Amino acid sequence: MTERDFFRMRWLIRRLPKLQWDIARKQATATKVTTVITGMPRGGGENRQEDAMIMLAIARDAYREAIEELEAMREQLSPKIDRLEDPDEKAAMRMRYLHGLSPEEIAQTIHRTDRSVYVYLNRAERRIIRMEADDGR
Repeated sequence: MTERDFFRMRWLIRRLPKLQWDIARKQATATKVTTVITGMPRGGGENRQEDAMIMLAIARDAYREAIEELEAMREQLSPKIDRLEDPDEKAAMRMRYLHGLSPEEIAQTIHRTDRSVYVYLNRAERRIIRMEADDGR
């Protein structure tokens, strides 16, 4: 894992709720749109229901791709977290990267200050990066 990988994981974790929101919004739009009962053609030749369903499919694909990428990164990171010696660092890393909690949520869970959690995460990330560099030699 590199610093860039950790940045990417944090970005994906923050992005998931937005993607879920997009799916819900597009689902509501796709089910709200109804076809014209009379069967008479509408002006412009647009098919709003078809467009809404396409947008919903695109949103679902984006969510699925983000989940798959995040899960692959989590599989790589999990054994490296297990190699950490400090239990606070290990717990903070698991909660942050494997369970997707924010540092503030972690601080509340383990009854520490936000600053302490940021220190644990920063230290653990550097140790994992160093571990990987040492293993690569």
